[in-house]
Amino acid sequence: MYTPPLLLLLLTACHACRPQLPSDNGGDNGGIDTALPDSGDTEETADTAPPLPNRCDQLEVEPNNALDVSKAFLMEKWLCGAFLDGGSGGDTEFLNFTTTQQGWVSVTLEAASRGSNADAQFLLYSDESAVIAYDYVDSTDPRVVVPAAVVGTYGLVLGETGYLSGEGYDWAVMASLVKPPVDWTFQETEDNDDVELANPFTLGETVYGIMSPTADKDWYRLAVPDGLEAVVFQVEAFGSGSPVDARIDLYDIDGELKKTCYSAVIDYDLDPYCEIKQTEATEWTFKVTDEYDNGSAFSWYTLSVSGILAE
Repeated sequence: MYTPPLLLLLLTACHACRPQLPSDNGGDNGGIDTALPDSGDTEETADTAPPLPNRCDQLEVEPNNALDVSKAFLMEKWLCGAFLDGGSGGDTEFLNFTTTQQGWVSVTLEAASRGSNADAQFLLYSDESAVIAYDYVDSTDPRVVVPAAVVGTYGLVLGETGYLSGEGYDWAVMASLVKPPVDWTFQETEDNDDVELANPFTLGETVYGIMSPTADKDWYRLAVPDGLEAVVFQVEAFGSGSPVDARIDLYDIDGELKKTCYSAVIDYDLDPYCEIKQTEATEWTFKVTDEYDNGSAFSWYTLSVSGILAE
């Protein structure tokens, strides 16, 4: 497993941050402890283990403040801990979990919603990629839902945004296998990083794409028939757990920028929704990018394009 950046990016709350993973260290899991914790009591721990807090299935095991002492935890169960005794640099928690099948993984970190003083965030990483999560929709508690194409161990690094720690800075995290949060009719075909390589798009379709690598540009070409009142572009990404803050740039048949769509009409919704008046047949090209040029194997989106018929 790759060694992740040591929280230099995790503890900087900004969209423009994206961790860069170093080269392969030889496949020795970077010293990470991937053994799952024993769920049964022993004579040594049965009488001394602290009681589990409400809505907690496992407790953080210290020390876990460095990569070589990263602790494994069970998926589908809440792991509870706290940012304690971190000094001026804050407390850092290194964790890992192991998937048993391909699919989608949800990682949820709760703090404020449980009454904690912590403004928590995390770095999720694998051998292929990494992503920072620092909030989710209208909550300061982060969550991501991302494709987990590789069966194996995934790393988590938890931190407090303001480097704060102490009593009252509790957190709870859970990783789960989930169903895809969206549907689509076709997947983008790479290489489509240039307008000359744009994927064909038809009204009524929904494309599934990945913003990878960093600063990826996904181009599409759309034939618009006549008899319409408007064309509607709808992105689904951040609102369903993707780290993508999507942007659509639409160009007319002459290659001139026609419109840029950033977000929806609802506050804090980063998924673009826009209607463009169009009554005559034409051809457009458009590209989907991340607003801050972030990108990773976890950075997915879907885009639907539909037409509104003229009355």
